[in-house]
Amino acid sequence: MKVLFTGMSSSHCKESKNQTFFKTLAEAYNEFSEVIWSEPKLSWSRADLEVFDEIIFGFTPPTSMGANHLYAALKVLNTMYESPKLKLVVDSPQIWQYKNSINSFKRDPDQVFGSFYSSRKNYSEAKNGKTRSHAEGLADKLSSAPWPTTLVPQLPWSSRQDLLVKLPFINEASIVGLNLDSFLLRKETPEIGRALQWAADDISNPWTSLVSNTTRFPLISVKNSKKPKDLEAEERIKNSLGILVAPQARNTGTWWSYRYIQGLNTVTPIVTKWQESSILGREWSYLAYQIEDMQPYERQHVAFQQVKSYEAEIPNKESIVNTLQNLVIDFQPRGM
Repeated sequence: MKVLFTGMSSSHCKESKNQTFFKTLAEAYNEFSEVIWSEPKLSWSRADLEVFDEIIFGFTPPTSMGANHLYAALKVLNTMYESPKLKLVVDSPQIWQYKNSINSFKRDPDQVFGSFYSSRKNYSEAKNGKTRSHAEGLADKLSSAPWPTTLVPQLPWSSRQDLLVKLPFINEASIVGLNLDSFLLRKETPEIGRALQWAADDISNPWTSLVSNTTRFPLISVKNSKKPKDLEAEERIKNSLGILVAPQARNTGTWWSYRYIQGLNTVTPIVTKWQESSILGREWSYLAYQIEDMQPYERQHVAFQQVKSYEAEIPNKESIVNTLQNLVIDFQPRGM
């Protein structure tokens, strides 16, 4: 079985150095199929795409600069939109950007050929070729037809209804929530002698700012550059008394982030939007100042309990693989 992994952004076209939901999904598919990474190509025909048993396609907000492979992606999506082989993946870390970007694209698909996007791959060829008709065709389908099956990350405290609220731009029947964290969690010995500081995944987030007003210990960002590296982030997390994982902007709420996994793997207390996470247990409801008031051994106990309750609510590897295999079977054309 051959599965193509491709999409609108660079992280959808090759294995990234940092861990992402899309990369983890490829690891899960690798358990039962041959995974082939590739950037989309304007030269691809439907026959080229039909060679694959399944196409896992990373969908980025189309008007964002992150969609640097947009033009060939438009052709692939328009060509395969109705095919049961196509599975979209909505995994951008800024989930709130999708709704406005998609609505803008549907109103005026021609805007993505403006000079503002001239640095995108294949810009000149797409602007003067047939890609405009693919953009118009895709905009029409996004407006009038159900979305293809769409895979999205799902935190263990998020219900299906939560996903529907956070993803109003996708029709309900197309959304498939997945938690792949069993592929990422590992057993680690917690760090001793941590600094009295907080690691923060998004230090400019309004929620983080509000929390910092209630704490007495300083905050450090897990990012030390515009392109943060997971290993550097993990070092900062494991040497801090806790990590603040902010909810999404625009009142979107919590969304999957590898920083949750890094907090769990380093047995570091995680503080996030307790109104959502507390469904897992009391250990997920603590506020930052309450963690500060604890003794080191008490913080460690909270972190261990968070790991335990998180693991209890997520599927194991075998269950994840079965779910993905069933998706392939359920959406195959009749007669295959």
